[in-house]
Amino acid sequence: MRFRVAIVLCVAVALAGAMGWRQASAEAYPSRRINLIVPFPAGSATDAVTRRLAESMRVDTGVTVLVENKPGADGNLAALSVLKAEADGYTVFVTTNSTQAANVSLFNEMPYDPKADFAPVAGIMTIPMMLAVKPEFAAKTVAEFIAFAKSRPKPLSFGSGNTSSRGAAELFRYRAGIEMQHVPYRGMPQALTDVLSGEIDCVFADPASAQGLIQDGRLRVLAVTSAERLESMPEVPTLAQAGLSGAELTAWVGVFVRTGTPPDIVAKLGQVVLGFVKSKDTGAYLQSVGAKPFPAGPDELKAFEEADTRRWAEIVDVAKIEKK
Repeated sequence: MRFRVAIVLCVAVALAGAMGWRQASAEAYPSRRINLIVPFPAGSATDAVTRRLAESMRVDTGVTVLVENKPGADGNLAALSVLKAEADGYTVFVTTNSTQAANVSLFNEMPYDPKADFAPVAGIMTIPMMLAVKPEFAAKTVAEFIAFAKSRPKPLSFGSGNTSSRGAAELFRYRAGIEMQHVPYRGMPQALTDVLSGEIDCVFADPASAQGLIQDGRLRVLAVTSAERLESMPEVPTLAQAGLSGAELTAWVGVFVRTGTPPDIVAKLGQVVLGFVKSKDTGAYLQSVGAKPFPAGPDELKAFEEADTRRWAEIVDVAKIEKK
């Protein structure tokens, strides 16, 4: 009897110790450097908003917050690097629909499972793509672009700096009934550089990446892929307003951690991220770059991710995008 009581007491002490450790770890979080992993290069929309998030987190938490850019394989390389780290909330994935929704349909084999391997923390922003060309490009409207593409003996070329960029272009190509040649890039800045140099004809870029070029008059926007016009560019029509319906596509950015990260740490991290997203400064910044705040908690972000995964499966199917 005494032996059984001793066992029960030992188990109780062990459980209490484990619970106490978890509580202590949550109370101490964060107590050291946090690494924010971004799947795209510097200069991309995801990178730009992540650097603002890092500074906000540094001020809120008092710890160092570093941004690490790991471009390649449409974000899969960055995803794998996060999965190699501990599930402790100190390696955070600031990523997009590329890694969490689209790649499942774009790759024949995935090196990770977006749903099983990652836990949603919070949403940051939604952002459309826009059809951009050089100012001297032959077409000045979407209708003229489509007519010009159909009149050429060879297809026009488009660059993509991320999955959303490619998806928007492929969906546009399909809805417009034209042929276009895809030229992939590791990031949006490189694709924009080749549009300016004439290496490629057009690109579907996010407003944040192309903002400076547009303001300088070095890039002209024919239409945006959102359902509504952008407040920062009210003169630019949507694709539907330009006469091409069914080609809407909006990208999004959110924060994820490895599955297995303690829920209380996920909650604390989420509070910090959502505080940044809901701030007036962030709202003003996002509006200026054609984006919108996406203050989603874990459950809402999870549901959004699942719905967008189905949306991307449809896009890949109807646009006949060849898998990698």
